[in-house]
Amino acid sequence: MNRLYSFFLALLLLLACTACVGRAAAPDPAPGQAAAPLDAAAAQPPEPEDGPEEEGVPEEEPPAPPEPEEPYVRVIDPAKPMVALTFDDGPDAACSSQILDILEEHHALATFFEVGRNVAACPEPVGRMVELGCEVGSHSNAHKDLSKLRKSSLLRDLDTADEAFVLAGAPAPLLVRPPYGAVNKTVKTATGRAMVTWTVDTEDWRSRDAQKVIDYVQSYGELDGEIVLMHSIYESTVEAVRVLVPWLQEQGYQLVTVTELMAYYYGELPQPDHFYGYTYFASHGRTDAPIELPSMYLPQEAPEAPPAAGQEQSPGPVSDAPDASDTPDVPPEPFDPTGIIAVSAPDPEPEEAPEPPAGEASEPLPPAEPPAPPQEEPEKPAKQSQDAKPVSPGVSVPNPAMFYP
Repeated sequence: MNRLYSFFLALLLLLACTACVGRAAAPDPAPGQAAAPLDAAAAQPPEPEDGPEEEGVPEEEPPAPPEPEEPYVRVIDPAKPMVALTFDDGPDAACSSQILDILEEHHALATFFEVGRNVAACPEPVGRMVELGCEVGSHSNAHKDLSKLRKSSLLRDLDTADEAFVLAGAPAPLLVRPPYGAVNKTVKTATGRAMVTWTVDTEDWRSRDAQKVIDYVQSYGELDGEIVLMHSIYESTVEAVRVLVPWLQEQGYQLVTVTELMAYYYGELPQPDHFYGYTYFASHGRTDAPIELPSMYLPQEAPEAPPAAGQEQSPGPVSDAPDASDTPDVPPEPFDPTGIIAVSAPDPEPEEAPEPPAGEASEPLPPAEPPAPPQEEPEKPAKQSQDAKPVSPGVSVPNPAMFYP
């Protein structure tokens, strides 16, 4: 009996100790809140505590904005090779714009000899040429053979073209490329403008084949100091320019305007009433005294537009129809077989121009009007190599961003 009593007493003590241990492990519930069962409280995982923030670690700064690119500064080195690309018979809304895109992409300039009536019909490309710094010259107003016009008709044609240039946002050009390269004494010395032809004829108007134009230029040989003739009215010419511009630059050529070529390579500026043709360029080598362009060739505002209706106006456009005023007062000079008559050579007495040789190359008429009978133009011989005068290396002449002829 005593043993049974002792067993129950021990069991009671054991249960009491177990209860005390459970109360010590579990937190006391808040007043009015029931205590959770021991096993449920034990099953709850401890909530993570936010550790103290690390001190001394700076927050990540946002990346700095990229630095703006420095504007491109065009510099011409007179000691390095240079070539002038020229385009006739424009502007054309599609082709001229594409050629300008290519030139702008490659930081290159060219000279555009535009037909006045085409400028009047499509002035937008001319304004962009001026903005990019390209040179804008005249190719007459109606693309007539200037050597067959009387002096009054000749001047009226060039003045009418000038009005179209001014209205398009370009100053009246001082450079003129006579259609077909045809000149006489009046054209050369009595217009108040400089007449400029070319030295390399791609005949892009004849082939209308981009690859033929590319092959011709790339196989021509030395192009330093040359003036390349193309036309800005053909898609095939656009595709040729797309290849030739970067190719010429890869060959080390600086793509310059005609006036830049004259100043930096030949050492003189185009003068009014002077004729610069094949013989001139073939007989002059690189100068050792390059000329920096004067202020008259720097950017400037275009002259005021012609007077409004009711005020005094210049004569209107020249018609292609023959009339008495188109009878030449000075007969055209015969074509020189080399392409021009030297500027310094005396002009021969006026005489009737003989018929040019059949089958020779001729420059096309622009598409603005139905084409007139083609005027033949003698083929130009290959340019003879000249002994170039030495130029001190490292001489660099900065070129303004753009200028006008």
